[in-house]
Amino acid sequence: MRQKLSAMNYIRNNKRRAAVLIVSLALYLVIVYLTQFILSSGTESFKKILVEDTKKMQLVQLPDSAFGITRDEMESEDAAKAAYTEAEALLMERLREQAGVKAVQKAQSMGVTIYALIGQYSFSFPLGDEAFVKVYMEHMGATLKEGELPDAPGEIILADGIMKNAGLTLGQKLSDKDFQIVGIAESDTYFGGGIMVPEKDYSRPICVLSDGSIKDMGALLRKMGYEFSDNEARIYDYKAGNADYEDVFAEVETPANLVFKGVMIVMAIMLLLVYTTVLRDRHGEWCLYCSIGYSRKAIYFSILREMLFYFVVAVVVGTVLTIIGMVAVDALLIAPMGLACKYLDVSVMGEIVRGYAVVFALLQLPIRFALHKIRTVDAMEEDLY
Repeated sequence: MRQKLSAMNYIRNNKRRAAVLIVSLALYLVIVYLTQFILSSGTESFKKILVEDTKKMQLVQLPDSAFGITRDEMESEDAAKAAYTEAEALLMERLREQAGVKAVQKAQSMGVTIYALIGQYSFSFPLGDEAFVKVYMEHMGATLKEGELPDAPGEIILADGIMKNAGLTLGQKLSDKDFQIVGIAESDTYFGGGIMVPEKDYSRPICVLSDGSIKDMGALLRKMGYEFSDNEARIYDYKAGNADYEDVFAEVETPANLVFKGVMIVMAIMLLLVYTTVLRDRHGEWCLYCSIGYSRKAIYFSILREMLFYFVVAVVVGTVLTIIGMVAVDALLIAPMGLACKYLDVSVMGEIVRGYAVVFALLQLPIRFALHKIRTVDAMEEDLY
């Protein structure tokens, strides 16, 4: 008697049951990956602001002490302001001479908030004169998509992502009507720019456009001879952005991980229940195999081959469905909110593989138990008499 059972015979003769198992396993992959895909919209969107933009643009506002100015010792407040303005102008000239610096502009900052499915982040973008807006757009890789470029005080242009996320419209006025959106930009990041309003009392940092080589603006300024504490200065650069990103990532990742782990556990339990039910229904079939001469080992390896077939096909089907699902979710949910998301996440793939491995290992328990209960037909008949 041959001792090798064909796994494909059962699969061909029980296509509906095999399909149920494959679909169950595939749904595990789809739901788990899509869950993390949706949750990534927060971290990926904030990453554009905090990590990518800060490589090319830095905002600097130093305290009086960095320029050796003590306001209490000045004749008047106007004299202190004049001294600060003169020292800041010298700083701008010196910054233009530094390696990696493309342009330096005295700016006015404007704030905007990006809202993700989990979490939010507020950041500032610079406003300058008309010439600076064009230089800034080119430097950040932004192009005009709709409307016109700002050419008057208070006119701004925002990236399409900001417009969608905040529900803004072309021509809308912001910040107590001090600013008006006159253009929409096509940009890979959350670009914002415009013409400053000199008479308004908004923050006035120095904007530095660089080639990406300046990671720590504070260190560069100290190297230039300016002394200040981190608490006194207002510096928005890659170092500060990356630190903020790690903080935001930690805040967003905690609830996201809870949701992700919860989905994984629920789906794993469902898989175990589905497969265990199928195993119970096959007890009589395995008893018959044992009666006609197949060993428990042969039956066990036949079951393993079936399981491997289900898992492999499920991964292929699940991958295809996941790709379709990601494209659909991005088009219907993520993109309309002006958010970014992560299509390829190796860490999530690893979690799914580990999840499959755990399910595969746990299924060995009911399989072993079922094989232990196998009896030949003759033994079963003797129990009846």
